[in-house]
Amino acid sequence: MVQERRKRRGPLIDFLLIGLIVTLISIILVIILSKDDFKFQKISASKDTAGETTSKISTENSAFPGIRIVSDVSKDKRTPFALHYPQTEHKVFDDAVQQYITDAKENYLLAMQKNKNKEASGELTINLETFPYHEHYYSFVLTKMLYLGGAKHIVSTTTFFFNAETGEQIKIQTLLQNDTNNLATLAAYVRKDLQQNVQLKDQLNETELLKVTEPKWENFKRFAIIDDSILFYFDENEVANSSAGAPIVKLSLSLINPLLASEFQIAMEQMEPTKPATPGDSNVKRIALTFDDGPHPKVTEQILNTLDKYHAKATFFMLGSRVKHYPDIARDVLARGHEIGNHTWNHPVLTKMPMEQVLKEYTSTANEIELALNQGATVFRPPYGATNDDIDAQIPVPVVLWSIDTLDWKHRNSQLVLTYIKNNLHNNAIVLMHDIHQSTADGLDAVLAYLQSEGYEFVTVSEILPYRQ
Repeated sequence: MVQERRKRRGPLIDFLLIGLIVTLISIILVIILSKDDFKFQKISASKDTAGETTSKISTENSAFPGIRIVSDVSKDKRTPFALHYPQTEHKVFDDAVQQYITDAKENYLLAMQKNKNKEASGELTINLETFPYHEHYYSFVLTKMLYLGGAKHIVSTTTFFFNAETGEQIKIQTLLQNDTNNLATLAAYVRKDLQQNVQLKDQLNETELLKVTEPKWENFKRFAIIDDSILFYFDENEVANSSAGAPIVKLSLSLINPLLASEFQIAMEQMEPTKPATPGDSNVKRIALTFDDGPHPKVTEQILNTLDKYHAKATFFMLGSRVKHYPDIARDVLARGHEIGNHTWNHPVLTKMPMEQVLKEYTSTANEIELALNQGATVFRPPYGATNDDIDAQIPVPVVLWSIDTLDWKHRNSQLVLTYIKNNLHNNAIVLMHDIHQSTADGLDAVLAYLQSEGYEFVTVSEILPYRQ
């Protein structure tokens, strides 16, 4: 009888218990969901110990189209962090940024997990700065400040240079046309800037400085283009004592413009080319071919071989910084009978500089050419054609511009070099080209063949100047 009653009551009790459990779970879920007005993230502090932290993630539009700012802020007072980073419409790029953020956060939480019994305070912040360039490029500069107890924060910088149209992350290799010679020139500029920085005086670690400014691509991956300058970032203690902070090298884009791929070059104000002069001798057709910004170990040599093929002479306006790197090439140019011109040391805009600096650009190059060739340059060409009467009066050799601009630096098309010459050809012309672009070397044979068929004599700038007076 008793057993029978127990059997009858069993299902009822079970039902009531199940109902009670369901009710309790529902109440708990309602409480949790009512408070869950933010998104939780769980990050494993290590593979063995599951450490959890909560954070609030929010997204807001930036001042730039297609770019949003993500903020990830810790809600756990034991592990404070505030991370700000860009989000775009391109998943591959966003994944790369997210990987950097995730790694930084996981490493921080892991360190905090290890220090939890030491009562050491800590904090992680990543701040974002965004700089537009041209129509669709952006530099993202992420500055990380990490504090794990001790005297001070550890500051480091990571950058992303981004093409908003394609979603591509642009590397320094692309910026410098994948040319190791351009890299070597850039490395020399950066090293010189650090060595001459008065704020870093007596604080530089010369051994480390030479190491991190070696012409290796990985040494120059942290960069941003801001307005008309390019900045390179170094971490604390990387090249100088920690008291010097995190050094930043700022170079004018006008300085490295010849090194850059055409889509990243800045538009420079150029002087109007000289007008065609009345021919000095109507029975002779003359033309002066000129090449700027060299010497280049590959392109210059190819151009010299093509000139030899047509028994043509030309004038090479050389940068002092490149003569220093390639004195043998400069000597080869002279040995083959060509004229050497001075084109400054660093290719700056002279009209934007004090006269003292202008003369330094000229004399340092003149000295380097004299050292390499045992003779001086006979003519001078100001970068971008930017000069004035005051500058011209201070230069002891003839200042020479041009009358035909092939725009080879811009189009990088071997066939267009001849097209521009044909469209603007006149007697006693001075033609502007550059012996640092492969496309120019590739198109030169067709140029020389055409001009020769038209009866032109190839002369140097000094030889043609009397006929342009």
